Amino acid sequence: MFTSEGEAPVTSTEPRPDLALAILDAPETPASRRGMREQVAELQERLRRVLEADWAPEVLAAAAVVPVAERPRLLDLGELERVRDDLVASLDAVRGAVLARRERHAANRALLERMFDDPDAHRGVRLTTDDLGLPGCCRWQVTPVLGLVGRLAGWWRVKVSSGCP
Repeated sequence: MFTSEGEAPVTSTEPRPDLALAILDAPETPASRRGMREQVAELQERLRRVLEADWAPEVLAAAAVVPVAERPRLLDLGELERVRDDLVASLDAVRGAVLARRERHAANRALLERMFDDPDAHRGVRLTTDDLGLPGCCRWQVTPVLGLVGRLAGWWRVKVSSGCP
């Protein structure tokens, strides 16, 4: 095709800078921001419920603190995604800490049963209610029956304390 002056049109594969559009990774629309804020709110609620159910120090330590901005501002979509990803990582860490704590409590309960079954094999072992995940202030300890005489004779028992010191 020819132009009005009879010359061939200029064809190029190079984009014209005056017609180039800005390249966006993800268009930031109100719907996408609203959806991201809903995801963040849901993750915050899940994290709150997990922490409320089991607020032991090691579980609380697993909850990563999301950095606070220097001043109040609206987060763009990328920052909302980072907050969401941080909350997902924190929720996974807290759930892992809760699971590890429950497994430790179950292992200690099994140890307590073995202590009662065979005190001689568990000399000097001491467990508390914290070790078992129970409320209160009680302690189970394997001790000799008559002090030194029981120690020499091999007479061992599980002694249960009934309260806080």
